[in-house]
Amino acid sequence: MPNLTPQQLASLLNTLTSIDQRLNRIEAALRLNNNVGNTNGNANQTSTGTPVAPTASVLAHPSLSAVGRTIITNAQSPSVAQLRPHPPPPSGSSSRTSNLATIHAAAQAQAQSSELNPLDPPPQGYTISSRASMQEELDHWTIPRGYSMRIAGAKVTGKKKVRWVCFRGGEARHHRPPVDESVIQAAKAEGRRKPTTDRTSKKCGCLFKFEVIETAKGSDLWSCIYPNEEHKTHNHGPSPDQTSDPRARKLPAEVSREVDGWLREGWLVSKVQEELRERGFRNVLNTDLYNRKRLLKKEDAQVGS
Repeated sequence: MPNLTPQQLASLLNTLTSIDQRLNRIEAALRLNNNVGNTNGNANQTSTGTPVAPTASVLAHPSLSAVGRTIITNAQSPSVAQLRPHPPPPSGSSSRTSNLATIHAAAQAQAQSSELNPLDPPPQGYTISSRASMQEELDHWTIPRGYSMRIAGAKVTGKKKVRWVCFRGGEARHHRPPVDESVIQAAKAEGRRKPTTDRTSKKCGCLFKFEVIETAKGSDLWSCIYPNEEHKTHNHGPSPDQTSDPRARKLPAEVSREVDGWLREGWLVSKVQEELRERGFRNVLNTDLYNRKRLLKKEDAQVGS
């Protein structure tokens, strides 16, 4: 098999990982049905009480056979991986999970490699595992490359699709006249926030966009498509500071819940920032935490009233 380019490899690994995630959901559903059967006294057991092995297994899924016959090796070059023959794994789910966990780790390493090309677009056919995780999976690709995407529209009937555009797409709307420089300097001298009208829009008319289309109706498996080649490039450079991008400052859900608990307990913003930096989250602004603290206080007051 010829060597694959890094983009082709990333797309392949992403597809394999998506297949595994879907199989895990099927496997969980089968386990749930089996548990319900056991509760109703319909469990498949022999006369001696020994459980009977299921006759059909999720591991027999045809999409998984190709995964079982290949492994990823990277002995010669850190930037180019090769696919080599590998004997089928045993029927146990632990072996399948272990192999695919390795593939997933390799895909994550490829997506966030130190040799990232700034503003590099997701490859044609880049696979998304579900609609619920679409934004997060795209962020894994785009944010380390200096840009981010937002939803511009969606088709929700038949074969679904979601249109994504660059966060800097569109033109800025100027509703108010510029603020006098003396007003800005006075605000700085007094330690107050700068006037809202002083903030500059990040929109610059970037035309970069793509569509994420459902591979089959109701499958919840999605693929990245570029309808127009001219929409595959940006008209701006990569973001020099990720703190200027709201998507890059967003915390994972579990960390965000922890931060909410700390703020409700009365932690100082400086202490929260120290804890976040120790965990590797360095893009969060103090303003984000103050805003969140104010919102939590408002929500708690409404619940108590």
